[in-house]
Amino acid sequence: MTIIEHFEKFLGPVQQGWRETNAQENDPRLMVVRFSNTPFEAASTYATIGLSDHLLELADGRQVRQELLFAAHDNYASDAIASFLLSFSEFVRSKSWALARGDVVGPSAALIPGVAVNSVYACPPVIFPEGLGLYSGSSPSTIIAWLVPLTGDEGSAAKRIGGDSFEEMLERSNPDLLDLNRPGIILG
Repeated sequence: MTIIEHFEKFLGPVQQGWRETNAQENDPRLMVVRFSNTPFEAASTYATIGLSDHLLELADGRQVRQELLFAAHDNYASDAIASFLLSFSEFVRSKSWALARGDVVGPSAALIPGVAVNSVYACPPVIFPEGLGLYSGSSPSTIIAWLVPLTGDEGSAAKRIGGDSFEEMLERSNPDLLDLNRPGIILG
């Protein structure tokens, strides 16, 4: 089973795809694919393809492969989300480090133009079907990380208090994590 087949097993058929346009010769290209109506109706999930062609290192020194997921309501421009995800995955690849649960990147500029969220939080894909988070058809296995979009205050708080405490705050607040213009949760 290929990584695309793995994604389609859990997310349905690929609806759309984008390729990295500035890839060098002999360098595997990164792609982003979109799946419709998942994890919810009127929402799309985007997945990277090709990041796992590179070995990445975890903080403890272990090497892994990784692909990234991002989900948003369908009222956000799919081309802009794909562009963000291509750029972000190129950033991860250039650093040769894998995102672990609880890692925060940002705050920075808005993830896509005109939205409030400007950070991402890496975690297992807990809102998706069980089994999606690990692809064992590669060696080493490929970890699938869900990039949760956060506001700047949320990103700063997640860095300050750590993943476990931040995830508890998210569970208590139950924000719409697919709304890229949502107000941040009240931190306190």
